[in-house]
Amino acid sequence: MANIKSDDYNKAKAALTKAGSKTAAKSHVKHGTDGTCPADHGKKMLQEARDEFNKLPEPARKAGRDAVVSAAKLMGITSW
Repeated sequence: MANIKSDDYNKAKAALTKAGSKTAAKSHVKHGTDGTCPADHGKKMLQEARDEFNKLPEPARKAGRDAVVSAAKLMGITSW
């Protein structure tokens, strides 16, 4: 299983939360002993935020999608 940096996860979480994602806001801050967390945690957060933003009317939907793409780049995740 691939890992991502905990700091990158936390930055992505903050960006999604700022964009209005309630699911990202509820996720736990990562602070693993080796400074990493499973990439699947990041993918799950992206999927939940995407689904949440897809329920919004435009232009909030587009802003949310843009935030998800930016968060994915922060974590180095290319598919979710």
